[in-house]
Amino acid sequence: MGSSVTGGYVYRGRAVPALAGRYVFGDFVSGRIFNLDAAAQPTAVMGTGFASGLNISSFAEGIDGELYAVHYGGELYRIAP
Repeated sequence: MGSSVTGGYVYRGRAVPALAGRYVFGDFVSGRIFNLDAAAQPTAVMGTGFASGLNISSFAEGIDGELYAVHYGGELYRIAP
């Protein structure tokens, strides 16, 4: 499913209600962004995520709880619906 996991954050923003309370992370190689229930037990089932087209090197969280993906080339992208 992924080759190089880039850790993320639990979503606390308001722009994407479906992500509320979910852990958002990505795969550097495929550029896919995934999420799972932050309260998941040790074994979790993941979906296929969504293709971002980025080499995700990091994530960031704004003061408002919104999340951003950092592309390896230096660009910053806000995660939006």
